[in-house]
Amino acid sequence: MNRKYSIGFLIGIIIIMVLFIIVYQFSYSRAVEENEKQRSETKLEEGYYIKEIDGYVTVYLADGKTVYEYTSILVEELPLEIRQELNTGIKVETLGEVYGFLENYSS
Repeated sequence: MNRKYSIGFLIGIIIIMVLFIIVYQFSYSRAVEENEKQRSETKLEEGYYIKEIDGYVTVYLADGKTVYEYTSILVEELPLEIRQELNTGIKVETLGEVYGFLENYSS
């Protein structure tokens, strides 16, 4: 009789541990998804910078350090006032504005 209780107790402990692991994995994956969602929303809200790098127009994320996209648009082919703005960076809010700018000045 004592052995039955020991086996039952061991099985109960194993079931409880498995349930804790499942709950932990579920909550961890939800936390990761929420974090990624917040990051992507933050990047979209902050906007983009269009700058020059090595003579070409380059699109950066709002942090000004992370390159979003390299282009083949030569800065020397752009109007003077646009070239001057590229030195400090042209801030745009949406990805649509970025591609609108690139479309206007690409060959």
